[in-house]
Amino acid sequence: MALQDLIAARDGYAAALAADALNPQPSYSLDGQSVDRDKWRETMLKMINQIQLTINAMSPYVVKTKVVL
Repeated sequence: MALQDLIAARDGYAAALAADALNPQPSYSLDGQSVDRDKWRETMLKMINQIQLTINAMSPYVVKTKVVL
């Protein structure tokens, strides 16, 4: 997966979580399928954190050092 794809996925999950924070939805059950919204929120946050760790690992970085003589 490309870095830009990971960033887009992270941003999409964050947007969904932010939208839910503005208008929280209750847990529900429909046609035998149950959705626990608290578990959904927890999963979204874990996904965001895992994707961010991957983004950090894939991103270029600079190491600055200082030589003291």
